[in-house]
Amino acid sequence: MPRVSQEHRDQRRQQILTAARRCFVREGFHQTSMADILAEAHLSAGAVYGHFNSKNDIIAAIAEDVIGQISQLLEPIVTQEPTPSIEEAVLQVLTATNEMAFGEDAFASLAPQVWAEALRNDALGEVFRRKYVGIQQLIAQLVTAEQNNGRVAPTVAPDEIAKVLLSVIMGYILQRLLVGNVEPESYAAGLAAIGRPG
Repeated sequence: MPRVSQEHRDQRRQQILTAARRCFVREGFHQTSMADILAEAHLSAGAVYGHFNSKNDIIAAIAEDVIGQISQLLEPIVTQEPTPSIEEAVLQVLTATNEMAFGEDAFASLAPQVWAEALRNDALGEVFRRKYVGIQQLIAQLVTAEQNNGRVAPTVAPDEIAKVLLSVIMGYILQRLLVGNVEPESYAAGLAAIGRPG
């Protein structure tokens, strides 16, 4: 029997995860069955269980990927030169989120489910906290640069401002999914107007 290459295994694993993401967006983590995933992927049970021992393993893999994609989206924006203003960076992040993050297999559509799952699953919660700290540190780099440029008051620690900005991004994702009445430009403009008289 010929050996299966690592490239083939990686492709098959990604096929399973893509199918699972679509199922999870439609039905949620816990309403989706393994049978649903098998049907969506057009694979046998043996093909799927050769990569994942259970649906929980698939959920964990997707959750870690979702959190990682948020980091990948943020990093080039907050580390670009010249340093963008915080308002410009937020607008770029939200615009990029709109362009690549919503849809049947896109990460933002699954983000709220991942956040909820992290509350009940200790192992996933630990992954989430570790990744969250990394994302927060990325944003804090931007805040520090803005403080050095004199565009942000130096009286508040960059980490504290980064927590607020990360909440703004997470809030945008939730509002976009639940209400659908927000756009990057108006959302970023609202943020920029806070604390500015007149």
